[in-house]
Amino acid sequence: MTTKVYIHQFSSLSAAGDNAGYRESIFAEKRPALTWIDDFAGNRIRFGQIDEHYLISEKTIKERFPHVLNDTTLRWGRGNRLAASLASPLLENVNQLIEKYGADRVALVIGASVAGMTETERFFFEGKNDPAYRDTDLEMYNPARALKAIFKLKGPVYTISTACTSSTKAMISAARLIQSGAVDAAICGGLDAKSLFTIAGFESLGAVSSDLTQPFGEHRDGINLGEGGALFILDKDSSPYELAGWGESSDAYHISSPEPEANAVQKAIKHALQMSEMMAPDFVCAHGTGTRKNDEMEALAIHNLMPNTSVCSTKTITGHTLGGAGALCAVAALLALDAQKFPGHLIEDNVDPLIATIKLNAKATTGAVTSVLCNSFAFGGNNAVIVIKKKTNADH
Repeated sequence: MTTKVYIHQFSSLSAAGDNAGYRESIFAEKRPALTWIDDFAGNRIRFGQIDEHYLISEKTIKERFPHVLNDTTLRWGRGNRLAASLASPLLENVNQLIEKYGADRVALVIGASVAGMTETERFFFEGKNDPAYRDTDLEMYNPARALKAIFKLKGPVYTISTACTSSTKAMISAARLIQSGAVDAAICGGLDAKSLFTIAGFESLGAVSSDLTQPFGEHRDGINLGEGGALFILDKDSSPYELAGWGESSDAYHISSPEPEANAVQKAIKHALQMSEMMAPDFVCAHGTGTRKNDEMEALAIHNLMPNTSVCSTKTITGHTLGGAGALCAVAALLALDAQKFPGHLIEDNVDPLIATIKLNAKATTGAVTSVLCNSFAFGGNNAVIVIKKKTNADH
């Protein structure tokens, strides 16, 4: 019998705030507008920026977790401060896991795509005057290194960097470690912090919206980027929420555009549903970026496989957080399962009449939510999908 994997505690941060702020935003009647920021060239764009008061300072990190000073390779720029801020609410729970299983039996798998880019940008912006800067400050492994130090873990620790599927793949990878018996529990998820370099890259592709993003909207013109992410504790011990299934695929159709017929995406969704032993979920948390091609492709996949399932994208609230996007989608799923509500698809545009018909929620509604499918798609045609189920009375 395959070992079941359950989601226990979780911690999130985004432009909406922490778990409580995110819960309030996804069930609100109207989305809070993402803030305007200046890009590298001084142009104004919308961005999902985390309020500074949610991010632990470097001074506080060193006071709260003095043992991190033993690792002289750690730097505490915005990315690692975000990691520490996500870790702080889970510290007691992780300590309990270590006491229960041992530090070598708890894994850490983190998705990231920006990692130490903010530290690298600062080094160049300040005229390369930081004598402590090392090229290793740019490593994708940096958030995992910081979290390993904070949690005092001795089990498998690694980073997955597959652009916008990174944190979804990290959750899948962590679940496989538990199922294989390599570990008994895992901390997983993903995050990315604000990076002007990354923003410039998406602008060069013409993918950034001129104002607020309108996923699946008739007049959509691109994404709003953002920063944030989430961490989850996975365990083989039962909880109300099961990571019940997943699917992964690659189409390699184009370096940045999705395969328009959504064949590989549908393959991943089918695998996740089959593994979860269901025909369709109650709710789909869509990748929903607001680009013309992604939304066309994703709507087609949902229409073909789950035409009557409620759908929304929460990137209208958080922005597209890249390595943290899949993790924040999973948090939205857990919040919906907990509240027994369907989040609203909060846009200020008509739904595009030319895309395949899907059941977008115009506003949040109360209803029976027992299963959620979360979509994540990324450059190069790599796709990752997970299904989260809530126990019903029949399961007890």
